Amino acid sequence: MTESHRMIEIAPGDPESAEPYSNLLPVVELLLAHGNHFVPGREGFIVDPRGGAACELELPLDFDLLAAEVTFPQTVDARPDRDGILDHATWCLISGPGERTSRIVMPKRVD
Repeated sequence: MTESHRMIEIAPGDPESAEPYSNLLPVVELLLAHGNHFVPGREGFIVDPRGGAACELELPLDFDLLAAEVTFPQTVDARPDRDGILDHATWCLISGPGERTSRIVMPKRVD
C-alpha cells in the first residue's frame, strides 16, 4: 500500500496580519530546501512601508516543484513566465531573478 501524497495548501493572505506574508512562508521554505537561496542582504520578506512585502531569491523559482507540491488559492498568482508569486490580497511577492529583471525599465536611447 502506498502513502498518498499530501500537497501543501496555501491559505489566502491576511492583509490585517502583522506578518501578511506568513501564508507564503511554506513556499519559501520548500524552495530553500530544494537549493534556492535568498539574495544576499535580503533574507526573508522585506516589508515595504507603503504596503506589501517581497522575498527575493537568487535562482529562478522551480515551478515544476511547486506544481507537484503546492496548491495556491485564487488570490495567489504563481507565474512561471514572470518568475514570481504574488498574493493579490496582501501584495506580498516571492521574486526570482526573472521577475526582478521584468521590473527594470530601461531609459529610451537617444542617439
